[in-house]
Amino acid sequence: MKLADVFGDRVLGSVSGLDRVRFRGTMRWLSSVHGLRSFMASTGLLLKDFGGWAEGKTRQLRASCAEQAEELGIGTVYLRKGGIDKASLAQEIALREGRADGPTCMLSAVEPCFSAIVRSNHAERKLELDMGRRQCVWIYQYFDDPEVGSGHVRLQTWLPFTAQICLNGRHWLEKQLVRKGIGHLKDGNCFPWLENGGGAQALLGDHHEI
Repeated sequence: MKLADVFGDRVLGSVSGLDRVRFRGTMRWLSSVHGLRSFMASTGLLLKDFGGWAEGKTRQLRASCAEQAEELGIGTVYLRKGGIDKASLAQEIALREGRADGPTCMLSAVEPCFSAIVRSNHAERKLELDMGRRQCVWIYQYFDDPEVGSGHVRLQTWLPFTAQICLNGRHWLEKQLVRKGIGHLKDGNCFPWLENGGGAQALLGDHHEI
């Protein structure tokens, strides 16, 4: 049931457009058993050495992210428990530190991932390479861009080092409304009031659905 069906007599208009937008990239050579076997064969990496090699790459990546945070002048926070609203926390940090635009903070947390696993085949007395679910540290770098609004980059620190760039169409619209001088009221991820609904829809485009 749509909102207009319930509060039709009180709704003056509506707009439609993109909501969440996510770009995803990964190192495909390291994201499958076949690819990993080819990589290991080409580099001479043995299964017995795989765990130490992978841990070394993870340490290198996490150290690089820490260096980047220092260069950007943003804080790093390790979240020791689940269920924390990371976007809200990043917003709190931005308000507390007076960060209007640019990098906000870097958060990290242990979360599920899909990655390579080396298992022991006791029956055949050998090691086997497989892909499956495990846990690893994910790093979130939050930002507020003057053009697209607030968003974040989510990076898997264990191979295949999957990266996701997550944007929000509502935040983008808010930046455009401010730029065009269109009055509005934004509450979380909603716009309860728009001074010019047609102008807002023109910014969003006519062929996207929220």
